[in-house]
Amino acid sequence: MKGGPAARLIFDLDGTLIDSAPTICAAGNALLAELGRPPLEAGTIMSLVGKGVGNLVAGMLREGGGVPGGELAPHLARYRAIYEADPCAGTEPYPGVRETLAALAEDGHGLGVCTQKPDPSALRILRGLGLMPPITGFTGGETLDVLKPDARMFWHCAGQLGEGPAIMIGDSEIDAATARAAEVPFVLHVPGYRKASVAEIAPDACLEDYGALPAIVARLVNGRSPR
Repeated sequence: MKGGPAARLIFDLDGTLIDSAPTICAAGNALLAELGRPPLEAGTIMSLVGKGVGNLVAGMLREGGGVPGGELAPHLARYRAIYEADPCAGTEPYPGVRETLAALAEDGHGLGVCTQKPDPSALRILRGLGLMPPITGFTGGETLDVLKPDARMFWHCAGQLGEGPAIMIGDSEIDAATARAAEVPFVLHVPGYRKASVAEIAPDACLEDYGALPAIVARLVNGRSPR
């Protein structure tokens, strides 16, 4: 095994494996346009990402003037219909993701995705962008009755990948909290959508270029015992 023992590598999706900001913002502003409201800045919309699609839509509506009629459900359903019509449009993997995932899988590591994103759109993106396979494990925002940072999401995904040490790779404070709850190392994807500073998040390792991930994994798993 190159670089040490095989590990279970659990990735967040948005802001970690993929840059989905253009697609999320386009869908959000399309919803607001249907309601006769002006568009929101991308930074405002992306600041709401990470706590599930319901929180995202509620936040966009509040920023745009409030939830019409006080009922979120129809607007959430409409946002999902807009987004899920073509969730890959405008969304791309970060540079080096495809090559690095293929190399990690070839080296024997198990690859999974643990995301707050609704299952149908997350799976369409992973398959549509050619990331699944090599990714084989999946836990989405509708798989369980909990969301990150609940460690049950992490271990549900890791449990699909056999044995070995486990690592969380993500871009946000919520991903860091998930890793802490699961008591596993956390690798921060620095170019992602985090709100806090790197120092505040205090990851075990920082990832700025996906080409560096195999070496980071080798360092983190060296000497660790499987759960």
